[in-house]
Amino acid sequence: MDETTGAIEREMAMLLRLADRSRRTPALEPTLERSAYLVLSVLEQQQVANISTIAEVLRLDASTVTRQVVAMESASLVERRRDPADGRGTLVVATPRGIAELAATREVRSAVYADVLADWTPADRATLASLLQRLNGDLDAYAHRH
Repeated sequence: MDETTGAIEREMAMLLRLADRSRRTPALEPTLERSAYLVLSVLEQQQVANISTIAEVLRLDASTVTRQVVAMESASLVERRRDPADGRGTLVVATPRGIAELAATREVRSAVYADVLADWTPADRATLASLLQRLNGDLDAYAHRH
């Protein structure tokens, strides 16, 4: 492993650790858990989706998404409905409460990142966003290959 790759590995480990710690700060405590945030983000984009579609978009097992959706339904964040095209299937729809909590969480998280990145230039922030998008795509492609 070359020095740069080693540095990236260490920085990624620290990034994940610090991201986990930041989720437990008072500013983020009342916000949605990551799993609910991601499921609601999918539903915001797709309006309605079945478990398989949500699982595919989030690169998760359908059983994991089912457990998350059941918990979210109990919290009135989503509703499950019969699929009119397939009576055996179930569709998931975000409730108005789910959409409102998603927006509130996004606002709080954006404020945290705005504060963290306040000293960064707009160009540096744009570069970071672009490189993170590229990294996520490459990590996803790697997972598909292996």
